[in-house]
Amino acid sequence: MALLDINHISYQVGAARIIDDLCLAIQDSEVHVALLGTNGTGKSTLAYLIVGCESYRPAAGTIVLAGRDISGLHIHERARLGITMAWQEPVRFEAISVAHYLTLGNKELDPELYLNMVGLQPALYLSRMVDSSLSGGERKRIELTSILALQLKIAILG
Repeated sequence: MALLDINHISYQVGAARIIDDLCLAIQDSEVHVALLGTNGTGKSTLAYLIVGCESYRPAAGTIVLAGRDISGLHIHERARLGITMAWQEPVRFEAISVAHYLTLGNKELDPELYLNMVGLQPALYLSRMVDSSLSGGERKRIELTSILALQLKIAILG
């Protein structure tokens, strides 16, 4: 059984069919490096369908995570099951440190371990704020750190 099974997914907006009868199976521990295509071919739409963004529901087909049909679940329900997306532009939080951000869901987490995994020196980042003082690349690495720390089943990098 695949970890993620996309079965004959179709999605349309009005009369425009964005995704038509797409099938994709991703096994546990499998990494897919990229989905490529020109603008408007449905790459982001597929990501939004998988994570369950508001108003993105398949017109046909199913999305199955570890044997469970999640097609009708909301984004927060899918997040609880271990699916997330790193957005193209990482979020900024005023007045929250990197250490606090990384341990929000788990106070026992060692943020130093995960910062090292993405090539950031903990001594330089733990007390910094997750705001505009960080460069885009630093924010992206910290976002990836949070994804690693959550130990998710599926992470989609947008």
